[in-house]
Amino acid sequence: MPHKGLLTAQLGTGGMRLNAGGVSTPSAGLATTRRFYEVSHARSSTRGMTVTALRCVRRLTRTLTLGLLLLAWPTSLQAQDNNPLHAVDTASPQAAFRSFLTLTEALEEAFFAFVANPNAETQATTERLRDKLIRLFDMSQVPPALRQDAGGDAMAFLVDVIRRLHVPPLETIPDAKAFPDANQPASWAIPDTEIAITRMMEGARKGEFLFSADTVSRAGEFYALVKNLPLKRPDRVESWRDLQLQSHGWMIPPNLVIGLPSGLKQQVLDTPAWKVLGTGLIILLAGTIVWLWHRLTQPPALDHRPISYLRRLLTPIALVAVILGVGYVIEDQINVIGDFADVVGFATTIALYVAAAWALWLATLFVIEWIIASPAIPDEGLDANLLRLLGRVVGIFAIAMVAAHGGQQLGIPVLGVLAGLGVGGLAVALAAQSSVENLIGGLNLYADRPIRVGDLCAYGSIKGHVEHIGLRSTRIRGLDRTVTTVPNSELAKVQITNFAFRDQMLFHHVLDLPYETTIEQLRFLALNIRNFLMSHPRVRKEVALPRVHVVGFGEWSIKVEVHAYVDTKELPEFLATQEEFMLWIMALVNKADLSFAFPSQTSYIGGDATSLPTLRRAIT
Repeated sequence: MPHKGLLTAQLGTGGMRLNAGGVSTPSAGLATTRRFYEVSHARSSTRGMTVTALRCVRRLTRTLTLGLLLLAWPTSLQAQDNNPLHAVDTASPQAAFRSFLTLTEALEEAFFAFVANPNAETQATTERLRDKLIRLFDMSQVPPALRQDAGGDAMAFLVDVIRRLHVPPLETIPDAKAFPDANQPASWAIPDTEIAITRMMEGARKGEFLFSADTVSRAGEFYALVKNLPLKRPDRVESWRDLQLQSHGWMIPPNLVIGLPSGLKQQVLDTPAWKVLGTGLIILLAGTIVWLWHRLTQPPALDHRPISYLRRLLTPIALVAVILGVGYVIEDQINVIGDFADVVGFATTIALYVAAAWALWLATLFVIEWIIASPAIPDEGLDANLLRLLGRVVGIFAIAMVAAHGGQQLGIPVLGVLAGLGVGGLAVALAAQSSVENLIGGLNLYADRPIRVGDLCAYGSIKGHVEHIGLRSTRIRGLDRTVTTVPNSELAKVQITNFAFRDQMLFHHVLDLPYETTIEQLRFLALNIRNFLMSHPRVRKEVALPRVHVVGFGEWSIKVEVHAYVDTKELPEFLATQEEFMLWIMALVNKADLSFAFPSQTSYIGGDATSLPTLRRAIT
């Protein structure tokens, strides 16, 4: 963070000071400061002095600076910086640069207050001022998930760069009057540099003057070019970038970091090795905790009860909480920076959104299974499967929304990805044509409801009970206990016989009586069977009366048809009633002094005269 001398030098050179409103007014109260910086500027012309003499002058100047700044620093400016609600002024390049100087001075004071008394409150003050400073930068080209880290790096780089440059007085920087047309592009750059403050021409901050996106992205490059140059004016900190590398949060004891071996303070991906090592240990510990929690709460894999989905939901919820906690420790306490901070930022953001999507998916399944648990919805029925389909569609939509938001946070062009998915979706639809047909067939089954789970049905040569109706296929368990899987697209096109929908069951048999049966025997038998059926309480007579008739002459028997409707829908009950009817019919056949015919053939040999009378009698 920049030193107090930077802002004071600018104000002292032009005889200006800042009041609480940020307005420049004449001042003669900084004579001491002017005299100090005359000495400071004179010191810059003594580069031919020996190194020892230069160091002595710098120590003396630093001591004088601390004393003079405590006396000369405007109290109104301090009040302005200590106001948490004070808005950053970006109305012009002059206002934006003044805000930068003011906030860096305040941040420096807050940082040394934090060093003197590290606690949550003093750290929060420095973070608040840091965030205000980042608002002076155009971060539109930086992914939202990385803006805090990238902004912090750019801030430290630019402070160190500007302290090594000849910065013009504030009153010479263009103000709002220099750019009256708010709809026209405008910018100002520090003389002889590419550090520019430009007007935002689009977005939520349209019209504000901010350090340009190019300046932010190249801040590290600028720092690398000037870091070996001397400071234009003395400061308590030689390089804020170097100080930033070893800084950390209030939870980590300063003596612990000071006592680390020098090897652990070497940089790895722009971050000290001890921070990389600490981050790895934190992630390993967090991963172990989540794994143990998962093992403790995970239900059996095939358990689909609502309580099981609720138990499964505990793992992603715990993962979200752990990621947020780990992110706080890594970013605010360990304080990783540079390329390593970008890697950690990407990884934690991806993990957070994956865990959130996982939690939404399981929460959707939990709600659906809780609804299906109602007694009115069979677990394997089409209603249950359609509810599960609805839950999956809602879950996929929620995951897509989470993924889109996460992609925006990582700087992925979501609109471009969606356009690509639109073209790819057409190709997938063509490749998955059969699956789409089965899905539509399943929807047709839901609309027509020709079968339900548990129904006894016949499909072609297959007869059995419906065991499962899914979105792609239907399973039918045959009477021989085999399972036949039929695609829904095929099942929706063919004839299905559903025995479960019948309100009565048909008793229909044909009796085979021998040709020796007389007409009187036939009439007696038919009348008695008809009377028996008419008097039986299980025979329904609304649809049709029981029928007993001679219906034909077969090759070897006389055909007598028995037809009646039994008042039952259950097969076991019908089979018991049918058995009763058939035993009664058998008893009536015996009572008529008859017997059932069986397939037989009589051969007549030519010339056998004794058989002709018998044949004539059989005919008459």
